[in-house]
Amino acid sequence: MLIMQKLTRTGLLFSLACWCSGCGGGLDEDLPETVAVSGVVTYQGKPVTDASIMFYPMQGRKPATGRSDTEGKFTLRTFEENDGAIPGEHQVTVNAYESTPEGVSMKSAIPIKYSSPTTSPLKITVTETNPEIKLELID
Repeated sequence: MLIMQKLTRTGLLFSLACWCSGCGGGLDEDLPETVAVSGVVTYQGKPVTDASIMFYPMQGRKPATGRSDTEGKFTLRTFEENDGAIPGEHQVTVNAYESTPEGVSMKSAIPIKYSSPTTSPLKITVTETNPEIKLELID
C-alpha cells in the first residue's frame, strides 16, 4: 500500500512538472518584439559607473535592465542578453550607490529622484532606429 502511494505521488509530481514545462518551444513566439538599446549615463558631466538602469514601458509590464561600466556605457536586456527594450515610450530609472567615508553604509551617488519611476523625470521613446541614448542626469 505504501509503495502504491509513493508511486502515485511520484507520478502526479512528474505529470505536473511535464504540464508546467509545456511541450517546449512556443514561449519565444509569444514574446514581444525588442529593439537593441545602448547608451551612456552621466552625472555632472562624468560617467556614472556601476549604475542600474531600468526602462519601464508605458504600455506593457516587462522592464528592460542594464548596468553601466566604468565609462557609463550600458546595454539593455528584456528577455535575454543584449536584446534591448520593447519599442515605445519608457519611464527610465537610474540607481547608483557609493560607500560613505566610514565605509559602513552606502549612499546614492546621484540625485534620489532618478531612483523611482514615479519621480524620475527621464522618459525615452525606443524606436527601431535608436541612436546611442544619452542619459544626462542633473540636480
